[in-house]
Formats: sequence, structure tokens, C-alpha cells
Amino acid sequence: MTKISFTGDFLCYPSITKDFGPTYDALFSHAGKLKDCDYLVGNLESPIAGSEMLYTHERYCFNTPEGYAEAMKRAGFDMITLANNHCMDRGEEGIIRTLSNLHKIGFDTIGMYETQEQRDTIFVKEFDGIKVAFINYTYGTNAFAHQRFLTRPYMVNLFQPEETKKGSVHLLDSNEEIAEHVNRIYVEQGEEYECVRPYLEQLKNDIQKAKEQADYVIMIVHSGGQYNIEIDPYTRHLNSLIRSYGPDIIVGHHPHIVQPCDIDNDFVTIYSLGNFVDSPAIIGEQEMNSRYNIVLHLTLDKENGEISVKKQFSLYKVIEENEELYTADTFDLYQKTKDKELRKDILFFVNRFVNSEKFTEVQEIYDL
Repeated sequence: MTKISFTGDFLCYPSITKDFGPTYDALFSHAGKLKDCDYLVGNLESPIAGSEMLYTHERYCFNTPEGYAEAMKRAGFDMITLANNHCMDRGEEGIIRTLSNLHKIGFDTIGMYETQEQRDTIFVKEFDGIKVAFINYTYGTNAFAHQRFLTRPYMVNLFQPEETKKGSVHLLDSNEEIAEHVNRIYVEQGEEYECVRPYLEQLKNDIQKAKEQADYVIMIVHSGGQYNIEIDPYTRHLNSLIRSYGPDIIVGHHPHIVQPCDIDNDFVTIYSLGNFVDSPAIIGEQEMNSRYNIVLHLTLDKENGEISVKKQFSLYKVIEENEELYTADTFDLYQKTKDKELRKDILFFVNRFVNSEKFTEVQEIYDL
């Protein structure tokens, strides 16, 4: 029996480095339960490219000190997913340096690659005789903002051409505009669809290869509208396509808040787990939404050649008080305070995640 857990996004603004570097261990000081799983996965939205490439010094274009990743490792993380919209914040050289630094620290990584051969190799991990494949793709690389475009396309797994290129859907548009783009490109399948087709064929091939090599296939998706409760038409359509390709579960990142997941019989599509590390004070009107985040737990067992998977989750909260910033299990927080407003918020977010009014009591672990 093996327990694999997934957290939401990891962000590191300059204010976090200023107040909590160089070790960053304070961020994880109340998250010791994460070490209870056998394999822990987090999504890092920043290069770890070294001081030579300048640490974060401009808004939304990141490069984080190595100490941040080292703290993640000490907190129990085993894998970092890297296909996200900040992967090119320091260009292709930043990708190479990030991979080198993370591998030196001891992380498994997916989503970014140094060679074509590495990209074409499906990452499969075996746990107690169960082979699990992990695949990670992103909708884009923020090329519209920093104007850094991939010259070696194999370096990042992309669902579509980079932003501003023909066939790409820009997720900063309104949902109405996104719906028009999706209909024109994916439904009517005109000229632009031919620009998208190679990306979808690669994705489909990766999932098919993973199914041949593993007992269980986990698709990790970076897409969606930031801080939007409503799931945008592109991400909904994309995840529907992905499901048709055959993975066993879809785990989503990028919106930075907890979004409702889809549960269809035994298939679960998770659109967004939220932010595991963030500085809520800078979010403004989205402060409460950005504080809460889901930790997904998959417990896999194999008996008589058959794989069974129990899907559960916990709710964590980013706490910022008394010059401290850390992420803590909401069950533990509630047990200490029995605060009625905290209880109300906890139940609001766990029920938002399952898209129902299923839960009426605060629990340590919730069943999906």
C-alpha cells in the first residue's frame, strides 16, 4: 500500500525571501504531517536558476534562491512539477540551471527537460510493485509578457503554441472571448487547429505510452483562470480531451485558489488545489480564497494483480500573523481553537472542492 500526496502551487515573492530566507524552514514549520505519505509532489512556480541570473526583482518574473527548494526537500517533498507559466522566467538557460540545482538537491522533476531523449521518456515510479506514471504539461510560459520563446520545444511540455503564436488561447481574456477561441480552434477545427494538432498528438502519445508502461497514470495539468472560481472554457475543454486520452486521474494547478472538481463515477478531474505557499497580504480582495488549499492523497494498493485507489484530501491554510508565515492543517488549527468562523470557512472550502454540501463536520481527511 502506497500513499502519494499532491499539494498546490509554491510561490516565492521577494517579501518571502526578505522575511523568511535564507532557509525558509519557517514556511513548513506546521506541515509535519506531509511526511506521513510515501511520495510528496508539489508544483514550483519559479526557476531555481542561481544568483548569476538575478533573483526575483520584478513583478511576476521569478527566480528563487536555492534555499527555498532545500527547505521543500527537508519538508518531505520528493517530486517537483515544473511545466507551468513561470518555467521560462529566466529563459532556456534558466531551465538548464533549474534542473541541475533541483537534481543536486535530490528531487525528481517532470515537465521541463534538458534533452529530447529526456522529454520522450515517461517518468514511471514503482511503489511496492505498483508502477505509477506522472505526466506534466502547461498551457503556456508567459511568453506574451517576457518575450522569451522556446528555441528547443522539447524543453517544456506544452498543450498549445506559446502565447501570441497562432493557435494559442490566451487565458487572461474573458471567459466569453476564451469560449469563442475554443469554438473556432477546437470545435470548427480550422486553419489554427493545425498549429495545435502536434501538441495534442504529443500529449496523447505520452499518455498512451504511460498506460503501456504503468499501472496507474497521473496527468498533472497547469491551466486555468487565475483567482477565478468559474472554470474557463479552454481548461474545461482541454481536460475533457485529456480524459478521452485515458489517464486515471487529472490533477490541476495555476488558478491559485481552490476550484470545484468534477467527479464522474470513478474518474476525478481536479482543476486547482490552490496555493500551498503564498503571501496572502498581497492578494487584496482574493485574500481569503488564496489562504486555503487542498492536499490530495491517493492510496494505491495491489491485490491479485488488481489496483485499487482510495482518493482523499486534507485542507490546509496559509497563516500570516505576528511576523510569521506558514501553512498548517486546518484540522489541527480547529482542534486548538474551536473557532466558529474557522469551522465555517473550512466547511465552505471542502464543500466547494467536492462541488456539493457533502461535509458537515471538520475532519482530518475527507473522502472524495
